[in-house]
Amino acid sequence: MPATDALANQLSDADKRGIRLKSVSLSEPVTPAEAFAVQRETLALNNWLTGGYKVAIRPDGGSVSAPMAHITHASESGTAGFERPAVDALEVEICFVLGKDLTPAGGTPYTRETLLGYVAGIYSGVEFLGHRLDDGSKSPALLFLADRLGNAGYVRGEELPAKLIEPGQSYPLTITINGDTVFEGPGKHPNDDPVAAFLLFANTITETVAKGRIITTGSLCGAIPTPAHAAIAISGFTTLAVTAISTREG
Repeated sequence: MPATDALANQLSDADKRGIRLKSVSLSEPVTPAEAFAVQRETLALNNWLTGGYKVAIRPDGGSVSAPMAHITHASESGTAGFERPAVDALEVEICFVLGKDLTPAGGTPYTRETLLGYVAGIYSGVEFLGHRLDDGSKSPALLFLADRLGNAGYVRGEELPAKLIEPGQSYPLTITINGDTVFEGPGKHPNDDPVAAFLLFANTITETVAKGRIITTGSLCGAIPTPAHAAIAISGFTTLAVTAISTREG
């Protein structure tokens, strides 16, 4: 069995069981291409559809991304439920929904203006993290990439006005979990611009990203740990209530 297939099977099993694997016992991908192959194989093993991508900018300025499965849309009243074997943390984010297929840029790179022409809507969102590696985001970089950057799933919230993606903003944001305030204060995007990582991703892709997919580009509050049963209330620049359950302890 190829090393990428073996790692995909190990990560898939860990996902189903809600457990963490010891990084030192795993075969780390040698290249980003191998890590991306593990991502794809993990989804294929489970017949999970790619509903979107989480994208970021590496410290060296390159693009890094991971496919997201298990995407839920909040109701019109702003409520949602989320349940997976492992739900370790949440991140409040801004995401983009593609209104048409996003094709590889070819010889004409996307600009901010042309890229936003592919966007049907801008939304708030909550990414849930469910690490399959013992050190989570501190695991070896290519293992963490192979683990889909720790993604467990996503809840898409309400539609937002376009002015909220202008660079340099802070976002009024309060988050409570089971009645306790865990974040209060201005949220900030890690790149100071919600579009920056999306633009880099768009100019890096080699395969078309289909209409309707979600692109999310970074947390406004960092990663906030969640208990096994979490009643989450988000207010400020958006309003959203999510009940998140980690079934590994149930």
